[in-house]
Amino acid sequence: MIWVRFAVLIAFFAVGCSFSSGSPKWESRDFQRPKSTDTVQYGKASWYGDKEHGKRSASGEVFNRNAYTAAHKELPFGTVVRVTNRENGRQVRVRINDRGPYIGGRVIDLSYAAAKSIGLVRSGVAEVKIEVLSTPSERSESLFVSLYTVQAGSFRSKAAANELKRKLSRVTDEDVRVESFAFEGDTYYRVRVGRFKKRKNAEMLRVVLRKRGYSARIYVE
Repeated sequence: MIWVRFAVLIAFFAVGCSFSSGSPKWESRDFQRPKSTDTVQYGKASWYGDKEHGKRSASGEVFNRNAYTAAHKELPFGTVVRVTNRENGRQVRVRINDRGPYIGGRVIDLSYAAAKSIGLVRSGVAEVKIEVLSTPSERSESLFVSLYTVQAGSFRSKAAANELKRKLSRVTDEDVRVESFAFEGDTYYRVRVGRFKKRKNAEMLRVVLRKRGYSARIYVE
């Protein structure tokens, strides 16, 4: 009788083990977003064109809403990039000839023609992939390196901006420049000083200018 009970127990455990070994195994999978490289960038794109059409862009070139161009905060003027709308897969090639966008979270502003070709006009904003195809300058460092500059003023009057540039040139050896930009249909002129790879260098200049009475702020180009 004891041997019978022992045999039943062995059979019970054997059956239990067979069910256990047949149970499914679930594996967790991590889907990670591709990382940016020196020639690839991910972010949000927007478009512009109506109010700025016919005006000077940051590169000095007259902006044409029907040309395949774009504004970028960091890439050199003349750089050609391929922009892919990640929501529909449509692509367009554009040339960088302006600076912007200046709204947080956005990495590129497309002309009306470029935005229309990838289905961006109606939505206004979309997630995109930017790939550098060619650049006019041979640079060993990353094309997407951030540079810091100090802005000392912004004016509607170009004469006022040039006057501030003249004064600042007397107190610093850094490059002082006047840049025009369009905002809500109007043209403004900002005065910026220096370009630095390290923020601390821009901060030192900002402190010096503020001590001299200028309302200096740091911006990323």
